[in-house]
Amino acid sequence: MEVEESRATGWVALVLFGGIMMVLLGSVHLFVGSVALADPEVLAGTRSHLILPISLTALAWVHMAIGALAVITGAALFLGRLWARILAFQLALLSAVVNFLFLAAHPIWSGIGLVLAVLVMWAVARHGAEVADAQGK
Repeated sequence: MEVEESRATGWVALVLFGGIMMVLLGSVHLFVGSVALADPEVLAGTRSHLILPISLTALAWVHMAIGALAVITGAALFLGRLWARILAFQLALLSAVVNFLFLAAHPIWSGIGLVLAVLVMWAVARHGAEVADAQGK
């Protein structure tokens, strides 16, 4: 029996970090969306409805959809699925754009979010295929 050596690099950890962050962020969106469905006025204090001209209930459903998409994508990213890597890259790109737009309002948090989004995009694009190899698949 011959033992194969993995070609995976240490950057796989950043891909998995991106998956963990997507699952956590998606869970937060699901929680906020479910609370807002029960009481839409929860979102009124955030003034989110002023940014998007939609009702608070519709905004709650948007949170639910984004949350479900992020949780499923993050979980599939652990398995090294190609579609998850593509979607994770797109979600990280969207996050980078949003963080860039809010850089003047929240320079520290937006800067951290921007750096993390760019690192995750690079790791997923360059080393995403190594996740399946690291698991021996």
